[in-house]
Amino acid sequence: MIEDAEQIGTAVASPTKDFFVRMLTRDIELQDALLDLLDNCVDGIVRTGPAKAGDPRPYEGFKATLTMDPEHFIIEDNCGGIPIEVAKKYAFAMGRPPAAGGDGHGATVGMYGIGMKRAIFKLGTEALVESRHDTGFVVEFTPDWMGDEKWDNLPMFGLSDDKLIDRGTRVEVYQLNDEVKSYFSDSAWIDDFRRTVARHYSLIIAKGFSVTIGSTEEFMRNIPPIVAAEFKLLQTISGEGSGNRIAPFVYAGKIGDVDVEIFAGLYRELLTEAEAEEEEETRGTSDDAGWTVACNDRVVIWKDKTRLTGWGEATVPNYHGQFIAITGIVLLRCDDPKKLPLTTTKRGIDAASNVYSEAKELMREATKNLTSFTNKWKKFPQKLEEIYQDSDYLDLPALRSLPSTLQMTTSRKIDGIKKFEPKYPEPEQEKTSARVSFVAMKSDVITLAKHFFDDTKVKPGVVGEAAFNQTLKVIKAGKK
Repeated sequence: MIEDAEQIGTAVASPTKDFFVRMLTRDIELQDALLDLLDNCVDGIVRTGPAKAGDPRPYEGFKATLTMDPEHFIIEDNCGGIPIEVAKKYAFAMGRPPAAGGDGHGATVGMYGIGMKRAIFKLGTEALVESRHDTGFVVEFTPDWMGDEKWDNLPMFGLSDDKLIDRGTRVEVYQLNDEVKSYFSDSAWIDDFRRTVARHYSLIIAKGFSVTIGSTEEFMRNIPPIVAAEFKLLQTISGEGSGNRIAPFVYAGKIGDVDVEIFAGLYRELLTEAEAEEEEETRGTSDDAGWTVACNDRVVIWKDKTRLTGWGEATVPNYHGQFIAITGIVLLRCDDPKKLPLTTTKRGIDAASNVYSEAKELMREATKNLTSFTNKWKKFPQKLEEIYQDSDYLDLPALRSLPSTLQMTTSRKIDGIKKFEPKYPEPEQEKTSARVSFVAMKSDVITLAKHFFDDTKVKPGVVGEAAFNQTLKVIKAGKK
């Protein structure tokens, strides 16, 4: 602390507007900026009031439409709008003041107070924001304001009575940036963004929220809303062999102030060894394998198969085509979103978070059990069909009802968590069988395939088994 010195002036410490805008938008993809706008819609729904207890579709009737044309962008919703006092105090400020934190609005996903502004800056240099919650208003971002280094407050104007009568918000952006014009002219990019929304908003859309994305021309043709990507796990009614069965691994409880639900298991039948090798070479069908993580219903990780979700860590193997049937989902929920392990883009996880570190320990535990199961059965592909008899699927609502019906036990690893770890069927032949595997010349395999099957395209594993059985048969016959 400086003492006994005369102040002779001040040094400018505020950022220039151009620097601030460039830094704010440099490290965010356009898709993430658009998802921020959808997050604002959902936060508006949450602010309208608590959902009815047990209501499976609390967002029914709420909708958002995104119009993407090379000359302009529009997002319009009926999700409650922005209260006039919120708009005046911080909705258009660059960051949310501490006094505005929490707000008692429930489990929203907005946390930093930059989503709408960052999206507008990413899209273009002129925008109009209209909203009605109580008093309707209009705020305009102009090219002059964007180009001026001063941070002047934005003027607010009254909204005419015939606009947004269902209470909601409309953001229209003109003078789109060149990169944005290019993307909005590309139907493949827009289709990819629809798939992104179908995944990252899968839980929210499943609860009734309607999202429609397209060009002006597509809306004139009544383009349908996006269908949510599904999450489901396989279970069997009765088990093979010892009577054990396939069922989801379930973990539920609290880590600190965060509610945690974890479900993991199989979403399809296991691959045979030959199929696993082919899958590893082509990576053709593994999109549904891996871990999904959601915070306050917003999916932030989709079907991940890396160390981020525990693959290749501790005693868990790296992901391989053999594990294509394994999938899991983690649901984290907290009324204070700052306690969730979210990054600013909300399409990533803060891996250093204590909450996520402890959740990942449970994820690894489930993954290790499931990979061990596949390792045991890959030796006996001919028996695989037996373990799927009397099987069906559980969707996410059915999975979330499981903790109240299962005999959950207390986790020794994580305080506040209870778990259910099913006993999967084991092959009876495992103790009396040995794996036979070797490499042979392709030409020799083709020769044997022609000999045994009169078909040179038979898989090498089938050819090897036939040669083994034929040799064994000859030897046993010679001993008689």
